[in-house]
Amino acid sequence: MKNRIAELRTTEGWSQAQLAERLAVSRQTVNALESSKNDPGLSLALRISWLFKLPVESIFVADLDEKMLTMSEKWEYLDKMATAFDEVGILEKMGVDGWEMTGFGAMVLRFRRPENPQLRRPWEYQRLSGLLLGDERSRMERDGWLYCGSWMSVFHYFKRESPGFLSGPGCE
Repeated sequence: MKNRIAELRTTEGWSQAQLAERLAVSRQTVNALESSKNDPGLSLALRISWLFKLPVESIFVADLDEKMLTMSEKWEYLDKMATAFDEVGILEKMGVDGWEMTGFGAMVLRFRRPENPQLRRPWEYQRLSGLLLGDERSRMERDGWLYCGSWMSVFHYFKRESPGFLSGPGCE
């Protein structure tokens, strides 16, 4: 399960050790939580929620694939024809409509989204052109972008759920 603990801790200006002290856990526990190696128990999740004065759901984000499997929900899939000239506009429109890019190929972008509209979340996309250096990819990933891949070493695709998306009923 993904979480925002590192982001919230940094915003407060706390070290991992300071957060651990406030939560009455070890620094190693905080590190394991921040790196998503461990999920907290209910008691610790509530203490984290109280400490940051945020609902648990806004700190811990369940994996949509797992949630859909648990709820017996289904995905709908769509391939969109695209060229280098209209691709960015297509990505923007599909993201607003809750379509997550799952792949791409010659003149095609592949998407999926939950059939259940309450589970849909908007996505943002970036397409970088030219040589992609490791530093640029690392910076994008630090900023919350997921690397999707490169096409012919010229176009590089990134995606992320739209920041600030407010969850509704049935959403994370």
